[in-house]
Amino acid sequence: MVCCHFMFLCAIYTVDADHLEECTSRAQSAILKASLPPDLQQLINARLNTLLFSNCFVAVRSSATDEDSASHSFAGQFETYLFQKGQPAIMDAIKKCWASSFSMRVMQHRIDCGLPTNNIAMAVVVQVMVNSETSGVAFSRHPLKPVTEGSVLVEAVYGLGEGLVSGELEADSYEVSRSHYKVTRQIIEKTEKLVQNVNGGLKKVSVDVKDQKTPSLTDDQAQMIAKLLIDLEERNGKPQDFEWAFEDGQLYCLQARPIVTLPLSSFFVPDARGSKAILWDNSNIVESYSGVTAPLTFSFASKAYEQVYTLTLKSMGVPAEVIQDFQPFLSNMLGIIRGNVYYNLVNWYRLLTCLPIGDTSQFMETMMGVKQAMHPDIEAQLGAIKSTAPRYGCWTRLSVILSVLHRIYSIDRLVQQFFDHFNKHYEAALASDFTKMDLVGQMDYLKHIYKDVIGHWEVPIYNDTYVMVFFGLLKKLTGRWVITNDTDKAQSLQNDLLCGQGDVESTMPTKLLMESAEYIDTHSPELKEWFLSCKEEVLALLADQNTAKTTCTVAESSHGAVRNRKKPQGAAISSSQDALEEAKKNVLLSIRMFLNKYGFRCINELKLEENTLHDDPGFVVDMIAGYVTSGAYSIASMEKREMEIRKQAEDLVQSNLPIHKRVIYNWVLFHARRGVKHRENLRFARTKIWGVVRNLFRAVGMNLYKLGVVKMEQDVFYLTVDELYAYVEGRSVTNDLASLVEIRKQEWSGYKKGLQPPQRFMTAGALGPYQLFPQLLDDLDMLKEAEAEASSDPNVLKGTPCCPGVVEGAVRVVTNVEQAKGLNGEILVTARTDPGWVPLYPLCSGLIIERGSLLSHSAVVARELGLPTVVGVSGGLLKRLKTGMKVHLDAGKGKVTIVQS
Repeated sequence: MVCCHFMFLCAIYTVDADHLEECTSRAQSAILKASLPPDLQQLINARLNTLLFSNCFVAVRSSATDEDSASHSFAGQFETYLFQKGQPAIMDAIKKCWASSFSMRVMQHRIDCGLPTNNIAMAVVVQVMVNSETSGVAFSRHPLKPVTEGSVLVEAVYGLGEGLVSGELEADSYEVSRSHYKVTRQIIEKTEKLVQNVNGGLKKVSVDVKDQKTPSLTDDQAQMIAKLLIDLEERNGKPQDFEWAFEDGQLYCLQARPIVTLPLSSFFVPDARGSKAILWDNSNIVESYSGVTAPLTFSFASKAYEQVYTLTLKSMGVPAEVIQDFQPFLSNMLGIIRGNVYYNLVNWYRLLTCLPIGDTSQFMETMMGVKQAMHPDIEAQLGAIKSTAPRYGCWTRLSVILSVLHRIYSIDRLVQQFFDHFNKHYEAALASDFTKMDLVGQMDYLKHIYKDVIGHWEVPIYNDTYVMVFFGLLKKLTGRWVITNDTDKAQSLQNDLLCGQGDVESTMPTKLLMESAEYIDTHSPELKEWFLSCKEEVLALLADQNTAKTTCTVAESSHGAVRNRKKPQGAAISSSQDALEEAKKNVLLSIRMFLNKYGFRCINELKLEENTLHDDPGFVVDMIAGYVTSGAYSIASMEKREMEIRKQAEDLVQSNLPIHKRVIYNWVLFHARRGVKHRENLRFARTKIWGVVRNLFRAVGMNLYKLGVVKMEQDVFYLTVDELYAYVEGRSVTNDLASLVEIRKQEWSGYKKGLQPPQRFMTAGALGPYQLFPQLLDDLDMLKEAEAEASSDPNVLKGTPCCPGVVEGAVRVVTNVEQAKGLNGEILVTARTDPGWVPLYPLCSGLIIERGSLLSHSAVVARELGLPTVVGVSGGLLKRLKTGMKVHLDAGKGKVTIVQS
């Protein structure tokens, strides 16, 4: 083998991303027309005339320095020329290899990876050609199961391996245990292979019939490959991707490179990483923090969780020494993994052990909507959670229990006290102009929010405990007493009983928009035409009348403001220009009043980096227009349907239970209803204060930009709360925040483009080493088997029933709100929702959501609106349903059947 390591410097060829095809074509043409330097030609000729290469066919392979990089893979993107012979053909192949470094696909890949597009170094390897009977590729660690399967993966075909590398041929697959070399094989029918073409290059021929179903490798050969590959990994310290060939029984290594999607080999041994198991799950919290979340949002939320739960334990009478012992768990209630927010679920289970009121873990799992309970085998891997439970004396135990019970039974009074305190500070915050504060004042105000607002957030946690207990009891009693033989029907009944709560604040914004739509639709044809056809004019008028940007000042109660305005009487008035202008003013006033009260809302409204309705009121205008077009604005009919669902469920309970059980059941139902309603209103308070914090951090970003600390005001969201405090207070270990922001932006951009972590998985030891390798996390997916089982019937999907109703129609599958524009009666299908999606609900006939639980916001609001809804759908919902498909949705059973694809 000879390696012509010629550094072909291409500085003169600068590739412009905007003119990629032209630039790459010019560069390749220049390389192919050029002559090789004389000294290089002499060197190549000298080696080709040696005994090793004389009268032999050779392979001319590209091997750019990037291709063997530990962080970027160019495997298969450069050209290789097989069965080359003679000086002219070989010299030409070498130039073609160099030219391939400027192909369109290679340059686009370089641009996508942020790599330079000039000064490219390309090595060309000239090898004696191995005319193999069998060849293929192998990986020292299974690329799809690198953690769970300790095996080498070998894939083999008859003939030359080029057909496998290019994806042209199917291959036999062998998994060889790294510890005992046990071989597991999957043999397929191989009808074709690639062999030498007498004129040079390759040709495809048929495999003999007797060999087509015969293994292309013996077990001994597979083991031989595995042993060599493991040795290569140990020598290089990195998992290896290996091209091999057998000729006359001899194994040849053709090429080896590191597997760039896997970490160093030392990762797979717990000596440095550690072995302590952590269980991660983003059920429920994904509704609040969907997808990749900014560092500032996560750091603010994480600190808030720690503070709130610490204060809650203290107020419930948990001894100070117990709280101190639990501080490491309280400060790690949340984790951020490749930019996604997760519950560190083990610490939540541990937190429950602080309250000596029995085992409530199942109730917590129901409330969170986790799809897998804490089975003994999982707990065994995690270590005994209960071993960390505090040991209370009888008096302390009784004191904590009485404290918890007292707060549960005083919940109405406590909730009212909470809102009295909250509203006082919230209104003061709305009246504050953060943009007029300096950095010190802004960070002091953040301390005030932590201390005086979040520092008094115990009541929502009391209520969550209250809901957890009574919602869980209601589920148990419904399944044991009312409907004993059908889990789905029992769950559906429980949901029906929770319909029609009324007075749930999170439904008020949607009802207000529906009232505006009713006014527009019934006032006059001219007003309706103007609003539907002049969106840009509407937005411009809103901007003109609100140039100072609404500051979220609490306006007069706007609920019903438009509805109570007098409609014009008679055709003369309705066609009057004055009446039309007055009606336009009324519409604009109603939208502005809506923004005054609810403008802090947005899609992903707890993610502080997101724009609000104040920033873009177009969403509000679109929703009102959608209600006008579809006629979906009757609040009365919506509320009537809710009460009908509730009444039918109550009648079923009445007829199925004897009076003594009915008394107990209704008592539990009363408390469950009360807790769920309080919970939704308390969560709305959280949305409000998060809106204040968003405005505060924007003002901080403005000051950082003024001082030249960051390049853009929005850059503040790539910093953390502690980093901002440290910068202001003189504790920052770096003052180059702009560079830190750029590093984070690049990292977070990679998270958005890359494979998203699974819903539930378990890691061992330090989490950091997992973060750069999403394939590791994907392999650890604990719900993969359940998802595969759920998707066994290609025409049926199952989920959790939330609000009953049977609907048959076309689906609209969306991943964001923008894709839902023009929704008009279809069944809305999406991965997840948050409160910002609620205005879309009246525009659809049903709702199917991949994530969510019985107590997730989407479930609660759907019940309030009487919208047939299924959440927590397993089996690859967004992969199996496509926009336009017709489905039969039986929301009461949690069943979706594909009728027409």
